[in-house]
Amino acid sequence: MLEMVEFVLLGGEVKRTSPGVPKNVSVDVNVDRITPKTPDSVLLEFTYAVDYAPAVGMVRITGQAICRDTPDNIRKMLAEYKKKKSLPNEYGSSVINMINASAGLNSIFLIRPFNLLPPFMPPLINAEKTGPEKQSASKK
Repeated sequence: MLEMVEFVLLGGEVKRTSPGVPKNVSVDVNVDRITPKTPDSVLLEFTYAVDYAPAVGMVRITGQAICRDTPDNIRKMLAEYKKKKSLPNEYGSSVINMINASAGLNSIFLIRPFNLLPPFMPPLINAEKTGPEKQSASKK
C-alpha cells in the first residue's frame, strides 16, 4: 500500500457563478500522471475538484504527492496504471483519501472569500448527555 511522504499544492482556481446555497456538492480526486522517482517511490500529479451544483461554483486544485512502497508493489502499480490509466485501489486508496483530506482542508482558505461551503461535513455532535450525568439523572 502506498504511503504518502510529501504533499505539495501547485495551483488553484475558484469561481462563484451564482448566489445561493448549492443543492449538491461533489468532490473528485483524479490522479493525472504517475512518474517513477526511485525503485520504491513515485510522484503522483493530481487534481482535486469540487463542483457546487446546480451552477453555484467550482474549485480546482492541482498538486503533487510523493509516495513510497516496496519496489515490487511500485512495479505492479505502474503496470496497472499504464493499462487502465487509473490508480489501482489496492495500492492507492489510502493516498487518495490523504489527498482528499489535505486538499479539502486547504481549500477552505481559497473558498472563504467566495462564501462557498466547505467541501466536507464536520462530524455531527450528539447533544444527548451520556455517561454518569445521564445515569444520575435517570436514577432520581
